[in-house]
Amino acid sequence: MAEEAVEPESVSIPMEEAVMCNGGGQPQAPPQQQQEASMLTHLKKVENQITEAQRFSHLPKRSAVDLEFTDLSYTIQEGPCWRKRGFKALLKCLSGRFCSRELIGIMGPSGAGKSTLMNILAGYRETGMKGQILVNGKPRDLRTFRKMSCYIMQDDMLLPHLTVQEAMMVSANLKLNETMEVKKQLVNEILTALGLHECAHTRTGSLSGGQCKRLAIALELVNNPPVMFFDEPTSGLDSASCYQVVSLMRSLALGGRTIICTIHQPSAKLFEMFNKLYILSQGQCIYKGTVPHLIPYLKTLGLYCPTYHNPADFIIEVASGEYGDLNPVLFEAVQGGLCDLEEKKNQGEIIDTFLTWVSLLPCPQDSGHIESHTFATSTLTQFCILFKRTFITICRDQVLTHLRLMSHISIGVLIGLLYLNIGNDASKVFNNTGFLFFSMLFLMFGALMPTVLTFPLEMSVFMREHLNYWYSLKAYYLAKTMADIPFQVICPIMYCSIVYWMTEQPPEASRYLLFIALSTCTALVAQSLGLLVGAASTSLQVATFVGPVTAIPVLLFSGFFVNFDTIPKYLQWSSYVSYVRYGFEGVILSIYGMNRSELECPAKVCKFQQPVEVLQLLDVEDAKLYVDFIVLGIFFVILRLATYIVLRYKVKSER
Repeated sequence: MAEEAVEPESVSIPMEEAVMCNGGGQPQAPPQQQQEASMLTHLKKVENQITEAQRFSHLPKRSAVDLEFTDLSYTIQEGPCWRKRGFKALLKCLSGRFCSRELIGIMGPSGAGKSTLMNILAGYRETGMKGQILVNGKPRDLRTFRKMSCYIMQDDMLLPHLTVQEAMMVSANLKLNETMEVKKQLVNEILTALGLHECAHTRTGSLSGGQCKRLAIALELVNNPPVMFFDEPTSGLDSASCYQVVSLMRSLALGGRTIICTIHQPSAKLFEMFNKLYILSQGQCIYKGTVPHLIPYLKTLGLYCPTYHNPADFIIEVASGEYGDLNPVLFEAVQGGLCDLEEKKNQGEIIDTFLTWVSLLPCPQDSGHIESHTFATSTLTQFCILFKRTFITICRDQVLTHLRLMSHISIGVLIGLLYLNIGNDASKVFNNTGFLFFSMLFLMFGALMPTVLTFPLEMSVFMREHLNYWYSLKAYYLAKTMADIPFQVICPIMYCSIVYWMTEQPPEASRYLLFIALSTCTALVAQSLGLLVGAASTSLQVATFVGPVTAIPVLLFSGFFVNFDTIPKYLQWSSYVSYVRYGFEGVILSIYGMNRSELECPAKVCKFQQPVEVLQLLDVEDAKLYVDFIVLGIFFVILRLATYIVLRYKVKSER
């Protein structure tokens, strides 16, 4: 079927007549449409740079990819695992073929299964899937396919504190094994082509909706993936931005890529830009074919689209049952091959043409090319790039970093004034132990709560980048956790340096350094627990609730509120899993242990003038400092490993 002529302002690339490949060529416009296009030239529309996305001289050459699926079904289990209510079929016996140089639109009413089909084709869903997916005629290897494809989700998940240029360079450094000069040229080329060059130094948090969408596309375009999936790319955009995004996708398709997107209800102008449609209703296909063929096809089934009515609206209305329950008729027509017969009948009447200059050159000898399973860069390189990105993000984060630094300083001064000069006063030993415990409490919460939010806030960004094969999980996890450690060390040092001298603790370097070391270790363990809670939580709300709740038993069994001997036998084990207990115990030993001299007594009699009596009161006279450090170190390692395992499980469970 002849497709409509590409608008002069939408694509400007040299086209020559050539042999059609994979049935995905661009047909030459009929003479009538060429005449209409020539009549419009007097309007002299400004050529949009966005639409020249096929002209990239520095993109790596990749083989074109055709995607085919047969008898694809997908079922999910209804109800929780402890009360199963059977299975529900979301997709039923779908078959189709998506070729290179095509912009394919997956349409259908809400709940039809559009996103589910996209997730399965992209490899984001495996459990519950039946059927066969072929890549260039061969069974799909998921790891290889993930490397040659990308998935741009409905929500533009970007790091708000990076500029456009920085985000692009991170993508280029992770995805390409080229010289820095080539990477910079490629990034500038993509930004210019996508109309983002003017905002290259703007932070992504300040971009408009259309710019965010184009940046999300640009980030994935760096390694020139032959297959690109878009989930509702026009969602939340105005008509001008929608047209820019769809024009860009069409240009990318004309460059030799296979572009597959879900789209809810496009305008007539956008609808005509698609090469092929795959329309779903109730998990089954009701039409697959070209856009111009849709209305004639529906006429053969007795469905007449009203004049001046948007065909996209009409087919959605039909699928939604506004003209009666016609879905069984449409299902049967597709299953009977009526779509394919009509399309083949019309294809014999047109002249097929396609682009001879494309950034993807699908040579016959390349069609069977096997991509490597490995990432483009080593784990060490990934770690260095991600560490730098995370460090920049933390430094620019007004809430997480600046507020955390200021709170440690201000609370330190407040506590110092409240407990001023009590450290060497024998009559105020209880006040001093209260000060030491509160210091552990504050440092614990100061480290726990900000890091509880670390993974919930960035999980969507991580999932997008990891599943699009940017980097490995271990490189991301190491970079994410290591980049925050310097700040987690600086904050306790600042707090301890203020309160230690203001409260007049023993003026000995060894005791001062031990106090700082134990405080820092406690904060690092609390940070590790916060990371684990955040990684295991299903949402931000759950994480912010569970974080403080986990701190209650830890504080209760720390040895300050209840001595170890007072705890019932059946609960004494709980004291050993309280990391605050070891931090508090070590701080008490560093202040009152190590043969400290007698405390000053301003009154006639002071019960705790001997420091040993304080140790006996708190039941820590037999404790060892090195044991406290070792146990805190064990807690740190176990919690970090547990967080990595939880993240790994979450990544696998997503599929």
